[in-house]
Amino acid sequence: MKPTLTIAFFALISACSTPSNNINQKESTPSKTRVISKTSEKLQHSANIAPVVALLEKRLAWCLLPENERTQIDKILASQSSNDSILQRIILSSCEPQQNAEKSQELIQSVNSQLLSEAEHSLLMLIDVQNKTTLQLQKDRDVFKEKLRQTIDGISDIETQINNDATSPSGSQQ
Repeated sequence: MKPTLTIAFFALISACSTPSNNINQKESTPSKTRVISKTSEKLQHSANIAPVVALLEKRLAWCLLPENERTQIDKILASQSSNDSILQRIILSSCEPQQNAEKSQELIQSVNSQLLSEAEHSLLMLIDVQNKTTLQLQKDRDVFKEKLRQTIDGISDIETQINNDATSPSGSQQ
């Protein structure tokens, strides 16, 4: 039994088995109700998070696999085309976020968010933000690479011009 469920279970049992006197019954009833309500909320919270924990455990196992095996898993999941398989493909693509950010974004757009739990939706929002950041950084990197290439080409042109001026007879008169 998981620790959260064990604690909730014992809290529920202790709340139900607490002896009450007629004098304290009015005082202890709201307390019991609060304990049961909080326990119920914890159980519901655990139930909402369980699918996300399962997805993260699956991600951990998938990320340890070689790339070719992950590609095979992706092909199998792509052939299923259910909301769950799309969600699993997003999780699988997160193993290499720099290479798969664009693909992951497309998959996020294709998920039916109406069918997701609140925890799954939150996880997708987190991945979405990470993908957008990764894509923006890649664009910025490409812009800087182009500027660097232009700068290097400009310096090479200047060096060539200086070398040509130094070897030409008119360059030595200046």
